[in-house]
Amino acid sequence: MRDASYSPKWLPSIPLKVGNVLSPPEAAFSTTTTWYRLSFRCEVDADATRVLSFNFRVGAEIPPGEWARLRLPSLH
Repeated sequence: MRDASYSPKWLPSIPLKVGNVLSPPEAAFSTTTTWYRLSFRCEVDADATRVLSFNFRVGAEIPPGEWARLRLPSLH
């Protein structure tokens, strides 16, 4: 994310429950001032000790009025 010109404050922490691919339907990250939608796909080896591939895309800003519904903490 830092290489993509963002300085993240909060990053998602989503556990891998089954299989070896993590691709959550709804994720977000924040800078110091706003939350952004985030989509990503992470594939790990069978032991979940090595990342085989990782791709992400930063989406639109999430309006402050949606933060509570998405259970995102306030940034103020």
